[in-house]
Amino acid sequence: MSTTMPSAPISSLPATVEAINMNPAVAVFNTALGYIASACLNVAVKLRIPDLISQGFRDLGSLALEAGAQQEPLFRVLRVLEMNGIVSRDIDGSYQLTAAGQLLRREAAGSLAAAIEWISDPLHFNLYSELRTSVETGETTFDSMYGIPFFDWSSEPENAEEAAVFNNAMTSISEMCIPAFLEAYPFGLFQRIVDIGGGHGAVLRSILKQHSQAHGTIAEMSSLIPAAENAIAQDGLSNRCEAVACNFFETVPGGGDLYFMKHIIHDWADDRAIKLLRNIRTVIPENGTLLLAEAVLDETPAPHLGKLLDIEMLAFVGGKERTAEQFRQLLSAAGFALQSVIPTRSPLSLIEAVPC
Repeated sequence: MSTTMPSAPISSLPATVEAINMNPAVAVFNTALGYIASACLNVAVKLRIPDLISQGFRDLGSLALEAGAQQEPLFRVLRVLEMNGIVSRDIDGSYQLTAAGQLLRREAAGSLAAAIEWISDPLHFNLYSELRTSVETGETTFDSMYGIPFFDWSSEPENAEEAAVFNNAMTSISEMCIPAFLEAYPFGLFQRIVDIGGGHGAVLRSILKQHSQAHGTIAEMSSLIPAAENAIAQDGLSNRCEAVACNFFETVPGGGDLYFMKHIIHDWADDRAIKLLRNIRTVIPENGTLLLAEAVLDETPAPHLGKLLDIEMLAFVGGKERTAEQFRQLLSAAGFALQSVIPTRSPLSLIEAVPC
């Protein structure tokens, strides 16, 4: 039986894309079916479709052959990606990456492939199927489903593969933000920078490479220290940078004049976030600076990546995204005064605070 859909009468077709977007029913369906686009992104990244297309045009047949996929299902996935601006299709049916699609190549500068592999991972689909539990009970979805917090679960040996996907994603997101951070903030004013929860140290290593007088410390959970030390060595920074094991709810390393955290505070509810910030307040010098890289929400209905990340925090770790006023109150409770919120060319802002 043919799967070809009959053409709709001309009179029934919307005149423009704008007409489609203005249709309230279509708006509802586009929102409801968003997970399908996410699943198609996951397929494309896992099959390395963006890498196979790379810089040129590729026909469907050769793409399917190299990816180990069937042509007709792959075409249907690519059609969704085309609709969402990830690929474009030439008149002869061959495919090219858009500027957005280029970011899904593994070797591209600023690649988001690892981040998208995590965001569209099946673990997410399973978790969000139970989001209603969190809304009804206030509990973290992950804790309810798996019986332990996400960071404990990801530290267990049997979950090492999933943890690697997560950690690679965090590095990918850091690398996306690094140029914006370096452009927006005078890191060269500081002598020793302590990166709390810095993962593999992508941000700190970039700062140190740009500012040769600075030294740094990556403070992370013990399981990530070998990877961080390897990255430090590969960058030739072993004489100016160290990685130390740290449980930041117990203590953090001293000796820094700048304490930096990217996307750490949003992982935690207010009580835990305040405890972490107070541990930094204990060791930071009175003339030191605290710098947080976080999404800062506003009170308008305007689109903001942080509003989606806020649901991610609800589902995975029990944290939340915050407004500037909420950050001010949080910092004040931990002994810091908010100095400024600095927008960057990334989805994150830099929140500068000093001891008070």
